[in-house]
Amino acid sequence: VCIYCNRLNQMKRAAFNLVAGVIAVQLLIVAGVLIGCFKTQAEKCTGDRAGELMMYIAAQSFALYASEK
Repeated sequence: VCIYCNRLNQMKRAAFNLVAGVIAVQLLIVAGVLIGCFKTQAEKCTGDRAGELMMYIAAQSFALYASEK
């Protein structure tokens, strides 16, 4: 039986929780931006910008996941 297996599993769980937390915060930011855009009806608020934000979040999520591996 591996002596370090428990510690390794704890580290993997912590890394996963970090990635999940970062993604959750980013999604909250995007949700806030979208809600603000719908309420203000500003001209700057377009679907392109929301899609751009989601693209950035996806890219960062993949990068965080890859660095965790």
